Amino acid sequence: MALKLADYKTEVHNDWCAGCVLPDTQIHCNPSVKQIQQIAVGERVLGRDGKFHKVTEIISHIHRGKIFRFITKCFGETYATEEHPILVVKRSDRNKKLHNAEYDAVWKRADELEEKDYLVYPIQKEEQDLEFIEIDYDLRKKDTVSKKLPSRIALDSDFLRLMGYYVAEGYIDSRRIHFTFNSNEVEFIDDVMQIMMNKFGLKAATVTKHNSTTISFSSAPLARVFAEWFSKGALNKKLPHFVMLLPVTKQTELIKGMWLGDGWVSSSQLRANFKTISKTLCEQMKMLLLRQGVVPVISVAPASGIHKKAYSIQVVNDRDFAKLCKVLGTERDMGSHVGKPPSSIVQPDYILIPIRKIESYDYDGPVYNLEVEDVNSYVSENAILHNCGDFGILNAVQMALTEMQLPIHRTTIFSGIGCSGKTPHFIRAYGIHTLHGRVLPFAQGAKLANPELHVIAVGGDGDGLGIGAGHFVSAGRRNVDMVYIIFNNAVYGLTKGQAAPTLKLGMKTKSLPQPNVNNSVNPIALALVSGFTFLARGYSYDVRHLKDLIKKAVEHKGLAFIDVLQPCPTYNDINTKEWFQGLDNIDKSTGKVMPRMYKLEETGYDGVVHDPAELNEKMAQVIARSNEWGDKIPIGIFYQNEHVPTYQERITARIPDYMANPPALQQIADEGGKPITNIDRLLGDLKVDK
Repeated sequence: MALKLADYKTEVHNDWCAGCVLPDTQIHCNPSVKQIQQIAVGERVLGRDGKFHKVTEIISHIHRGKIFRFITKCFGETYATEEHPILVVKRSDRNKKLHNAEYDAVWKRADELEEKDYLVYPIQKEEQDLEFIEIDYDLRKKDTVSKKLPSRIALDSDFLRLMGYYVAEGYIDSRRIHFTFNSNEVEFIDDVMQIMMNKFGLKAATVTKHNSTTISFSSAPLARVFAEWFSKGALNKKLPHFVMLLPVTKQTELIKGMWLGDGWVSSSQLRANFKTISKTLCEQMKMLLLRQGVVPVISVAPASGIHKKAYSIQVVNDRDFAKLCKVLGTERDMGSHVGKPPSSIVQPDYILIPIRKIESYDYDGPVYNLEVEDVNSYVSENAILHNCGDFGILNAVQMALTEMQLPIHRTTIFSGIGCSGKTPHFIRAYGIHTLHGRVLPFAQGAKLANPELHVIAVGGDGDGLGIGAGHFVSAGRRNVDMVYIIFNNAVYGLTKGQAAPTLKLGMKTKSLPQPNVNNSVNPIALALVSGFTFLARGYSYDVRHLKDLIKKAVEHKGLAFIDVLQPCPTYNDINTKEWFQGLDNIDKSTGKVMPRMYKLEETGYDGVVHDPAELNEKMAQVIARSNEWGDKIPIGIFYQNEHVPTYQERITARIPDYMANPPALQQIADEGGKPITNIDRLLGDLKVDK
């Protein structure tokens, strides 16, 4: 039976994450809004770019330590572990009173944030313009349909306004759709009746009691459609996701219908308010308003007696009130009124909201994190949260093992100390979490003792090129048939971000008090001169490309080395994901972003030594390419040379039966445990003739 990706995952695969949030943290998804503990792999969540991206991993563990609570002005709160990276703009005014002159967003640990700093919040950018919506009524035997319902409805201003009315004032039973208005709201009542007649050919039955009028439309099939779109009960009200993706101009009528139904606008106070008991609808209304450039202030009224917890989406300053009135088609003359200035900053792609209060407390319980495709971030009520690139490398290793169908009992994973250390815990294979800088001796020993094993060693740049540098060079001289992967983030990420051997001279990350005083190590060049016979570089956020590199490294006959560039969102604020993407590297002639990464194989580069006579030429081009850094950074296979005998072949030349009878297969004790090893031959080999 073919092995699946899940077969290479252990029970503790999701038992660790570099920073997490509480299980009930609300995350913006496609569709709707969900608690993070309810999200499944394959679902799509909103990322920092305002678009929806697929979740590739759900990570959780038991956290015993501090939890930080961030309450922002305007809306929302987020609870995070102390090391969780959050996108923030630091307040430049020391007194924390004046807004910044410039707004540069950076990732900061939760325990590094201060009150009055700005949390960065995305404006949804993903759009899908639909002219019509196809409807499947799922007709049943008991349905009595006097008139055929349309299978296609135009998403015009009337229908979107009707949806707004329903979300605000509507409900269903098993066979009817109801709208309840104040009896004085004749204009809205007539509007709903006219739209329902025009769209579905349904007449209303009207009942008035006291000061409220309910208009009802009988249609069990349509009631089921409304239940699917908007859910059942006021507590669960929501908008269908296709509506959330419509262009901003179309959504104005939707907002208008919702506000006319369940909101108010005060011309005298220059304030407006929309109220709901649905948390999901509250978050959706917030996102709709942000797309219109309106920053709401959300207040929460706790449950009391028969009243449920309620959310008020308010517009409280001149800037946002004027914009809302324009959306509602009731533009007001603001006159000379100057209210309290807004605390938020509106930018084309983001809203910046100041942190009003930070609290921390001890916690012992489950926490969650997500791995998100492409953007490696997701959005809570009031923050953009990051995840760690370690899991991109982990995913690539597991995908490579799956595609190669390597037997689990013949696969071994070894790790050193650092952010890479948990890798053997997450992969269902043999493995050891070894000592700092000593992963290569362990891994080489296992391979030499049992040559049938597929051996992969992993470690950090500090682990392998700092304390482990001597073993790194010695391993290259031996050329044992195995793979070594370095997680290269240029910092010691597990011990507060000190400069690692790969950090460039003169660079100062946010965790260093002074610029780096040491020259950097070139991992590719060092591996080449040490004797490694396969050299490659990958990128932790290009998982599929990295997966292909790992497969080729495993297939290579000899010692393979992969240098994986891995942004550290917590400590390395220079070589960030955005830096590698080239977001600061703009072509002056075209105005387009120029990514720093390029793939060697797409340039016609050939690193394979086809003939030993071309060795010097191939080595020279490796040195030249490995020194490229800055605006152009190559990834791919730099060098491959299978003309050098492996260490196993060298041993076999001395001990002919080595491969057939390696140490792991030799019997060293009898059934009673008594040693039976005869070392006379070994002593004879070591004897020195006088």
